[in-house]
Amino acid sequence: MNMQYRKGQIVGYVSVSDEFGAVPAAPASWHLLRVAPGRDARVMRTFDDRGVSGWSLTVTSVVNRASGRDARRPHLGRKVVRPFLPGLIFLPDFELRRIDQIRAIDDVDNLLQIGTLRCWLKPEEMQLMRDIAACEGLPPSQRKQARLVINQRIAIVDGLFAGFRALIERIDSNGRLTVYVEDGKRGVKVSGLTETQIELIV
Repeated sequence: MNMQYRKGQIVGYVSVSDEFGAVPAAPASWHLLRVAPGRDARVMRTFDDRGVSGWSLTVTSVVNRASGRDARRPHLGRKVVRPFLPGLIFLPDFELRRIDQIRAIDDVDNLLQIGTLRCWLKPEEMQLMRDIAACEGLPPSQRKQARLVINQRIAIVDGLFAGFRALIERIDSNGRLTVYVEDGKRGVKVSGLTETQIELIV
């Protein structure tokens, strides 16, 4: 028998399970889950299917199709996505109550434990990991530039003003810097410095 439905007609109901419950908007800690090497992406797909929250750090690079090295012309290369920490997935603290179900997933091992060392990250440490992964995904020529920000203190290590400390005032589109060199009560503005001529002051 062929049933005919019309637009807007209610044809059934889906029961809503409260199995997962409400979770906090931001986890208080991130735990490291070991998975089989090379299976990170497969485990993350299974997580999506089963409604499990997790994060796998990945780095995207563009390689030359012929040589396999970093492509000088990214638009002509091939995108490669690889795990930044192979075999490790970050699990938010609110998923720990389902750890037995998570361990039952194929290719999942267990939470990382190294003796008495702390094997979880605070939210600010996790943000640092995200920043590192984002920087790692940049072409080598842009990695140092990505860490440079306006009003950051630097030390000049090469050129006429080597040995002086300065403050970054401007970064142009080519990565060249305009800095304010501090010298007692007065200072001088210097333009055209490159990233190889400076060191960041932490």
